[in-house]
Amino acid sequence: MGAPGYGPSPSAPYGFPQGQPGATAQYPQATPPAKKPFHKRPWVLVVAGLLVIGSISNAVDGDEEEPAASSAAAPSTSTTAPSTAAPSTPSQAIAPPVATTPTTSPTTSAAPAVDFVMPDFVGMDLQTAQNLVQSNGVFLSKSHDLLGNRSQVLDSNWIVCDQNLPAGQRVTGDVEGVIDFGAVKREEPCP
Repeated sequence: MGAPGYGPSPSAPYGFPQGQPGATAQYPQATPPAKKPFHKRPWVLVVAGLLVIGSISNAVDGDEEEPAASSAAAPSTSTTAPSTAAPSTPSQAIAPPVATTPTTSPTTSAAPAVDFVMPDFVGMDLQTAQNLVQSNGVFLSKSHDLLGNRSQVLDSNWIVCDQNLPAGQRVTGDVEGVIDFGAVKREEPCP
């Protein structure tokens, strides 16, 4: 065929001349496309996006559903009570729950009425004094700084110097928030 030195050699490495039928081209083998990492596959991204949106939606709707559920529970009890009482007018259906709410409220406010003799709290740490007042049924007492306007963050670090109700006085009725202790820090002298 051709002269030596021109073009490729007359025979291919496997004995087939180039350009002849049955000759195989020496092309690189095609490898199957590499699979994408699991987290980069489109369906994984779609599912993850839906989960995120669902979680956010549930969190936002979850806060709103709790009050709705409690308000839904209240009307269900009020609708059962009026149906047994008298279904004639809707105003009668609403009146019984309103009447029951105030009756439970005065009972609750009447419960803190106390009757005890006021102990002498002077010299005690403020936390112990407040605990003893609470053991007598008074759950809200006040205290103030006798040397300024400092906040009593840790009540056990303050000492009671005076009390507005004298020791030995009979304490009766609703005295929530009435008892007041004057206190200083533990390392300070009483004025």
